[in-house]
Amino acid sequence: MAGDSNTVFPKFSVIFVLSLLLLNLPTAAASGNGALINDSTINLTDFQATNDSYFVLEFDLDAFGHSSTGYYEGTIYYAMEKMDGSVLSNQSVNFNISDSSNQQIEINLTGLDFGYTVINLGLTGDVGTDSQSHISHFERTIHRQHPLNISIAPTSSIIFESIDATNAETGNNTISDGDYLQLQIPIINNGDFAWTGSLNITLDDGNILEQGASDQLLVNDFQTLIIIYNSTNQFFEGDLIVTIELVGELDSYSEDNARFFTIPVQPPPLPIIQVATTFDDENLVAGETLQLEVMIYNNGTVGFTGELKCEFNGESISDSSITTAPQSNLSTNISVTTKPGVIICEVIGQRMDFSSSNLSTTQINVESAMFELAGSSSPSALRGPWHVGDEAEMSLLIRNSGEITGNASLQIESNGVTMQGQSVTLLPGEAGEVTLLMPLSQVGQQTLNWSLYTTDGDTIGDLSGSIYLPVAQRQTLDFTFTEVTWDTDEGIDAAWSIELSSGVERSVNIKIGYSYLSEETTIFDVDMVLEPGNTAGEINIGTVSADFVIIRVQELNWMAESSFSSFTKSVPDERPDYGIEFTGQSNPNRPSADQQSTVSVTISNSGEIEGPNGNLILYDQSGKILDQRTTESLASGESTLVTFSFPWPAGSEVKLNCKWDYGQESKSTDRQFISTVIEQDSGKTSIPWGGILGGFAVAAVVILLIRLKDPTKTKTKSVKPTASKDKKSADVSAIKIEISCPECARQLRIPQGYSGTVKCPDCAKSFEVDEPAEEIEEEEIIETANDGKIEISCPDCSQSLRIPSSYEGSVRCPSCKTIFKSTDSEV
Repeated sequence: MAGDSNTVFPKFSVIFVLSLLLLNLPTAAASGNGALINDSTINLTDFQATNDSYFVLEFDLDAFGHSSTGYYEGTIYYAMEKMDGSVLSNQSVNFNISDSSNQQIEINLTGLDFGYTVINLGLTGDVGTDSQSHISHFERTIHRQHPLNISIAPTSSIIFESIDATNAETGNNTISDGDYLQLQIPIINNGDFAWTGSLNITLDDGNILEQGASDQLLVNDFQTLIIIYNSTNQFFEGDLIVTIELVGELDSYSEDNARFFTIPVQPPPLPIIQVATTFDDENLVAGETLQLEVMIYNNGTVGFTGELKCEFNGESISDSSITTAPQSNLSTNISVTTKPGVIICEVIGQRMDFSSSNLSTTQINVESAMFELAGSSSPSALRGPWHVGDEAEMSLLIRNSGEITGNASLQIESNGVTMQGQSVTLLPGEAGEVTLLMPLSQVGQQTLNWSLYTTDGDTIGDLSGSIYLPVAQRQTLDFTFTEVTWDTDEGIDAAWSIELSSGVERSVNIKIGYSYLSEETTIFDVDMVLEPGNTAGEINIGTVSADFVIIRVQELNWMAESSFSSFTKSVPDERPDYGIEFTGQSNPNRPSADQQSTVSVTISNSGEIEGPNGNLILYDQSGKILDQRTTESLASGESTLVTFSFPWPAGSEVKLNCKWDYGQESKSTDRQFISTVIEQDSGKTSIPWGGILGGFAVAAVVILLIRLKDPTKTKTKSVKPTASKDKKSADVSAIKIEISCPECARQLRIPQGYSGTVKCPDCAKSFEVDEPAEEIEEEEIIETANDGKIEISCPDCSQSLRIPSSYEGSVRCPSCKTIFKSTDSEV
């Protein structure tokens, strides 16, 4: 860096100027009087260092002796020079100093360059003689120090090497895919001060980001230190961005405190592939088999694994896997049908060297059928209008104008799907039609890219193109049960409805049935054609047990936009709930065999709806029908009493069963009844009249004697006329039967042949038995009171029973045979 004055003077010029000044100035006295510089006062030592670009030079000027004028005068000349003697600048100042006096001199030295500058200063004029302490001239070197100047060497000076995982050099001239990286980074200190710090290093290839730092560094003044950094990651093909930054106290010039550059990572060693196709081109006949040989050469230093793909006029004829070792080759044979066209074979897969030639193209020239259009310039589309999921029938008229019979078909690609129609064979000059059913899948406008495909011929011109078909959204198909009902006569009725959105008519299969306990039954299965709009119907499923009804509708050869495969609807669960039970006892109670008797049952409907008509059948335990009754429909909550009349079956205990059939169901109930068994004596019973009369006589005598003995105690007593027991024995049969009180159902025993009025001891109800007869005395049937027993009623048939009052066990009813706890009965 230059000083304040950029002028450089030759050294001899300075000496010449000083000589002229000395000639023109008065000389000092020969005695040595004059001005001199006090050497000890010079503030600049030789090779003194400074950080500034200027320096104030100070020293004292002393006057010795006496001048004729009383003072000394002269010039102080000073110059700044380089170490090689070239003058950077020179200046002078005048002085005037009195005799025997002292004067301090200050000279501003400005524009000091970095490095060393020689200061040359001398006196001219009235100058004394030099001594050990005083001089007239001196020379000093001042050192202006360079400031901190630390930097990273330019990118061109940074060396990068390819190394392996052990930090050993690979010998590669470049960094290749999979290599590790070594950086050799010069750190330059161009200042006069040592630098302490470190380096931060970042390596980024887009996939891997590595960040590292060096150890603490010491770079002395004017020294260059080489830092070696080895990466911990492999880097792969592409650009590796390198960032190197100084960390620590830095100088003001920031551009060289960091370096940014890119290292290209080259590909790894790659195979070099060459492909060639050969065949016998001298005996080609259209339609016959053509043998191709494909040779694959690997001229690289690494092996290759990939695929061989070959096409003939755009149609794939080979797709196989291949593997070749380095510096080797392999051969593949392919058979095709001979026809005019181009065969392209390509090797793909593993990466290859850029010098590879992995594509082979071969032209086949042979006489063959020649196909051209015979009608429209593009296929016609039939079966419209179309919805998504429909098929369009495509048709194209063509002609074989060649000299050889050939085969052709229509081929169409749309939305990545390629379809090929049935091939037709045409003789030379013959015309024909090629067709194709093309599925449509795109709402709006679907593009069909068509072409004529031939296995053994060629086409005149480019028989291909594109057509556009309008395609509507798929039609929707919705179906449901609009109503499902149940009644007692018809069972389940279901009304169904199917809705087809606007468009074309569609074929569907309809199945209707029901499910019960997870088992499905189909009762209606039919194919039908639906017109757009609503189609509805009704079906009677009948009186079956069902949890729900099912309708299934399946599209035939088409697909709806959105529909369920089935629809179910629950069958109404409101049903009549019929019940049946025997009511009361038989009438008469305990009938005898063949006696005309009646029993009653109560039928009821506890369900939520009205029930069906029915039929009641009464039969005995042998299955013999005793009586039948028809029943009318019962409303919800309704019940009714039905009475059967029939000759009583034989047996001491008769079990009667009643079955009620209604609709498709039936219910039964049964009860055990007690019968009366009549026991007849084997001989005729005679009345012992003698004994009876004798008894009366004895009684009369006894009564007479009593009265005669104590007439005062004999008192006339009013007695209600009654029939005596003896008389009853004479007039009424000794056989007893049981009857039931019509009011409280109390069982009463009376003589078998008795006719007349009977009074119930429980409810005091009087009633007639058969023909009128004299009243039987109440005392005859009233049981003794206060005998320690209580009466209870059977909870099933209300039969009155007498049991000990302290008994709390089980009791069996003698009438209906029901066993119950005595504590559960009404007293």
